[in-house]
Amino acid sequence: MNTTRTSTQPLLFQTADLQARELTEAELPELQAFYDANPFYFQTINGHPAGPDDARIDFEERPPAHMSFSRQWFIGLRLHEQPDAPLGGVAIVVSDLVARQVWHLSLFLIATPLHGQGIAAPAYQALESWVSGQGARWLRLGVVQGNARAEAFWARQGYAELRTREGVDTGGRINTLSVRLKPLQAGAGLDDYLRLAPRDQPGSNLP
Repeated sequence: MNTTRTSTQPLLFQTADLQARELTEAELPELQAFYDANPFYFQTINGHPAGPDDARIDFEERPPAHMSFSRQWFIGLRLHEQPDAPLGGVAIVVSDLVARQVWHLSLFLIATPLHGQGIAAPAYQALESWVSGQGARWLRLGVVQGNARAEAFWARQGYAELRTREGVDTGGRINTLSVRLKPLQAGAGLDDYLRLAPRDQPGSNLP
């Protein structure tokens, strides 16, 4: 079954290989098909492929009630220039998480067949430039410890570890997360960030 739908969403950013637009609920069948076709990430993180409802669960999930935010962006990264081209990746970004100008990258997933082709880094860099242009001063993310490929990728992108979170259920497996941060604007210092987000102080046990 062809699950590809023509997107009417505005362009957010692009690279030579990918165009980024927000995904809509109508595109959930395609998102689920993308998850099913790319089990490597889910196997690595949780030890099993994506479940049959994981696309909808991810699409509808929001930060917990104790963490304020302004918006969640669920972004489809499509190959080529046609808006109805297949998904080559997805990203989830949360704006103003806990504090204004602190953004969080919840998911950045590039299709496994595209690995090693020089597509992921430019896609991330374009996303980072877009986030910065939206007013973000810092971009935060979590990396599952032991996922060596991801740990190396985010180190190359300039992320530094702030602390670790133990006992995190990532969707079927209890993992330890490395919480990492990258300043995006001049003068966006670590001390300023930690005053805004004390939960990320080294040694913190806050969720």
